Amino acid sequence: MAELKAFEMGANVITSYKNKDFAAMTCAWSMMCDYDKILMLLGKQSDTAKKIIKGDKVGVSALSKGQIMIAKHFGETHSSEFPKFNQHYLEKLNGVYVVKEAKVKMECEVIDILHLPGIEDDSLLYLKVINFKDDVNKKFLTYDDFLNIEEE
Repeated sequence: MAELKAFEMGANVITSYKNKDFAAMTCAWSMMCDYDKILMLLGKQSDTAKKIIKGDKVGVSALSKGQIMIAKHFGETHSSEFPKFNQHYLEKLNGVYVVKEAKVKMECEVIDILHLPGIEDDSLLYLKVINFKDDVNKKFLTYDDFLNIEEE
């Protein structure tokens, strides 16, 4: 089943900042499910997922081509093991942190966190997009971009 590639996966960064505690991670398992709703699956090992609760405001950034190093910065280690806050990569959109130069930057509210059969230990975040900025001149960073780098 690991060979199945039914959809093109993007690289998305989700950020949480509460009580002076910053957490962030790169997530490939994201999708729109309505015009202003998105789903993100955060694995059970995720420190970021453990800090997010229903009602929180979070930042979500759909990364642009050329932002592989940023995807790796937020995705290769856990927030508890490595301080991921980096002013060179981040800016504020209203009250949430988003990635500078991302294709799409979103301020979202956590509507619900689901633990469905088969993914009981993981967190499926159901998010409402409150505010966003889309740079129409940029292209999305995709999983294929990572594969192309590794092949070179």
